[in-house]
Amino acid sequence: MIGQIVAGIDGSLNSLTAFQYALDLARRVKAEVKVVFVVDSRKTDLPIIYAASHFDYGFERVYIPPEPGLKGFYDRVRHDIRAFAENCLALCRKDAEAARVPMTALVREGLPSGVLTEEARSGDLLVLGQKGENAHIERAIVGSTTEDVVRSTPRPVLVCPASFRSPQRVLFPYDGSSVAEIALQFCVNAFGSIWDEMVVLTVTEEMEDSFPFDTELGYLGTHGIPYRLVMETGKPVDTIPRVAKREKADLILIGAHGRHKIRDYLLGSTASHLIRKSDLPVLVAF
Repeated sequence: MIGQIVAGIDGSLNSLTAFQYALDLARRVKAEVKVVFVVDSRKTDLPIIYAASHFDYGFERVYIPPEPGLKGFYDRVRHDIRAFAENCLALCRKDAEAARVPMTALVREGLPSGVLTEEARSGDLLVLGQKGENAHIERAIVGSTTEDVVRSTPRPVLVCPASFRSPQRVLFPYDGSSVAEIALQFCVNAFGSIWDEMVVLTVTEEMEDSFPFDTELGYLGTHGIPYRLVMETGKPVDTIPRVAKREKADLILIGAHGRHKIRDYLLGSTASHLIRKSDLPVLVAF
């Protein structure tokens, strides 16, 4: 079972919903939650300004000190963001007390993806919002904090949409890879039989393609996990969301990469597409 769930928040709707998912899962498996608010240092660090002259044949940079008033401005920005962080953590603490879930809170300053990756090491699962405070900006390329964390964190990550509903039915797309098996083992060992049902989905380009299921289904049966097998043909990136809607799934479990190892190159992968586009929480394990 899980002992600690780490939730990263920035005060955005998505991140506070992610905290609700963390709180719900922690209550059900009797774990504690650590909430981390990262003050983005790109907003609070005094910019360093350099200048170079065309006479500078050695390509040496000359440091130009910023205006004295800038330091005071960035100090105020830091103070205001930290005050906002404390307010957000106070709301989280109130919800945690109501749910009777032990909670610790932490405010750190730095690059969000790096700080969250570091803090994730203390827990068993990291929970993040699908998008953060810049959710109004449409992303078309890899590079968001969430995707950076998924690529680098040593722990499984639950990526959450903007709306919350307590997960009861899990959709597990299985492709026969070792990473898919690891994802299944993590889910079963971490959460036990808290799910009402696990829908095991295999998606193949051709119907004659198939994967052996005896071991995986036997594993679920041994641990008392109710399951159902669904077989579909088509492209995974299109089929998984369609089946999730049809089967009324509340959560998608997926390995970070499939039979072709692309964890370090998420652009174009099924995992990346689900992380960006799914209206369900996506649990990514590797």
